[in-house]
This record gives sequence, C-alpha cells and structure tokens, in this order.
Amino acid sequence: MAVELVCPFCRFSKRISEKKIPPKAKWAICPNCRQKFEISMTDREPAPVKEDIPRENGTHSAGQETSTGAVRIGAPWEERSGKGFGWRLYQTFKSALFTPGAFFRGLSFREGLREPLAFGLLVGSIGNMFGVFWPVMMMSGGLFPFGAEFLVELGGGLIFLVLIMVIPICVTIGMFVYSAVLHLLLLIVRGGPNGFEATFRVVAYSQAAQLWELVPVIGSWVGGVWQLVVQVIGLREIHKVSYSRVIVVFLLPLFLLSALIVAVVIPLFVYLTR
Repeated sequence: MAVELVCPFCRFSKRISEKKIPPKAKWAICPNCRQKFEISMTDREPAPVKEDIPRENGTHSAGQETSTGAVRIGAPWEERSGKGFGWRLYQTFKSALFTPGAFFRGLSFREGLREPLAFGLLVGSIGNMFGVFWPVMMMSGGLFPFGAEFLVELGGGLIFLVLIMVIPICVTIGMFVYSAVLHLLLLIVRGGPNGFEATFRVVAYSQAAQLWELVPVIGSWVGGVWQLVVQVIGLREIHKVSYSRVIVVFLLPLFLLSALIVAVVIPLFVYLTR
C-alpha cells in the first residue's frame, strides 16, 4: 500500500510506502513550504512500492516521526522529479538559509548521504570557486602589489584547473571531515542521538550560505557567519538537543586550543626567553 501525501498549503505531493509512516504519526511536515499538516488516511490506494530496506536500528529509509508526532519527509532538493532541478534547488536554498529552524525540523535523516552530498558539492563548489575568483580578479587588476607577478607564475591554465578540479574535491573531503569532527563533539556532549547522517545533512545543506561568495570582498565574511548560524539551528532541530549543548560543541575546540596554548606555548616561550 502507498500513501500520497499532499500539502494543502502549497500542493506539494509525495508518494511513500505506508510501511514508512510510523503507526502513531498523524502529521507530516511539507519539505517545500515547511508547514505541518494532518495525514489523510483516506488517500491510501494500492501502488507498486519498492521493498523497504531495514537499517541497523530497525528503522526504514524514510518517514521518521518527530517528537510532535509529525513525519519527516525530506528536502525539496530530494524531490527534483516534480517541478525540476532549478526550482527544487531554489526552494532548498531559500528554506535552508531563511527558515533553517522549520527546514531542519522536518528534514528526514534516514534517506542516505547521496542527495545532501550532491547539494553541498554543487553549491559549495560554486561558492568556493567565486571565493578564489574574486581575489584573482583583484590581483590581476593591480589591487595587490604582488598580484601581477603571482598570476604570471601560476598561469591561467593552472588557475582554471584549481577552480574546476581541486575545489570540488576539497569541498567533498571538507564536508565529511568537518561533519565527523562535529559529530564526535556532539557525542562528547551527548547531543547527537540521530546519528552521523543527521549531522552530515546539516553541514551539507548549510553549504547554501557559500553562495554569499558571489558578492566580492564581504561575501565570504557574511557567508561564514550565516553558515555557522544555520549549523547551530540545524543541529539543534535535527538532533532535538538544547542550544547550550550545540554552542558548547562549537566552543569546545576554542577551549582546547586555549588549554594547549597555556600548557605548551606559554611554558615554551618562558623557557626560550630566559
């Protein structure tokens, strides 16, 4: 059996297996407009549905129930077959940046890493390419004294190669490493109950803030702060933990670095200046 969930607010629809809907779930959160609506059981009808693949903890690949009894459906990006690539990309970008609380509150975290990875890779690569492009343009325009000589040494072909090949690889590795460290810190403060995938989804979809790199000079600063805010809100909503624990996660590396300076650098400095 399959159920077609239709949002009464924006008419977004998605057909999912009835088995993926938790028995006590009475609400769904629309991945498009992020509104919560009641699940209508009268819309059920037979339809060919692929077999559910059980996960390690016995849950299925979709249809998690939130603490309020609503079903997490997923991001608009993950439903591109409907209105198409560009529209779903825009919806996800808008929701992740401007309504991150509602976005991550209704975001599924059992759908796999492929879709959020694709979004983060696409948007993050574009943003980082512009992050390299603007300084290169400024150097070629003579805004930096060493700019012209530096560009001559590198050559246009090498710069293009960095933009096209190296940056996507760095973005991909960066998302996985950063997510792993972030999730480890969450586990230390007992704040990551929904697993690594939930943390990775927050990191991947927060890459939407990288598009601020399209704005010269100030874009990287605005995007960095904005992305941090989105991640704090996203981790709080997707893991359902307190803001205090999430903030501790981001402050913990600074605390450890300060402790390292006190324990190593200062004694070393005193020893060398005797």
